[in-house]
Amino acid sequence: MNLNIQYKTWGKSRSNRLADYDYSADRPIHVTICTHNKQRIFTSKTDAETVVNELPKSANDLGFRVLCYCLMPDHLHVILASADSGYPLSKFLNIFKGRTTAILRQREGSNKVWQRSGFDHVIRADEDLRAVIEYILDNPVRKGMVEKANDYPYSRCLEVEIRKYL
Repeated sequence: MNLNIQYKTWGKSRSNRLADYDYSADRPIHVTICTHNKQRIFTSKTDAETVVNELPKSANDLGFRVLCYCLMPDHLHVILASADSGYPLSKFLNIFKGRTTAILRQREGSNKVWQRSGFDHVIRADEDLRAVIEYILDNPVRKGMVEKANDYPYSRCLEVEIRKYL
């Protein structure tokens, strides 16, 4: 299987994937997935819980590891790793976004939930993984939604998963 494919998802002249990076490698990747037209879709407890409950299910089904996540009303930050799955990031994005869209469409008639693809940042060996996690978990604090990151119900850090990558 040739995994050195340039994924072009945002137009013919722009790629949001590294052309020569093996996205099936077991390295942490920070992914930001925005809602369609940056709509504030995840404002209800039910919709937010749908997403945060589906995240580990999709990851588990594909053999990915979720290290941390933070769901905001109009986007999701997640750090994940492909572990030994052998699947590229695009496979995870397709499955996760497809499942959550199907659930929300059935329940609320939502047509488009997510923007195409997602933005990723491969966390390099010289970067501080804990600093990236802290940045993600502090997102609701920076937006004035809570005073402390621990007070936000739609974010989580899975310590047992991140140990492998420190």
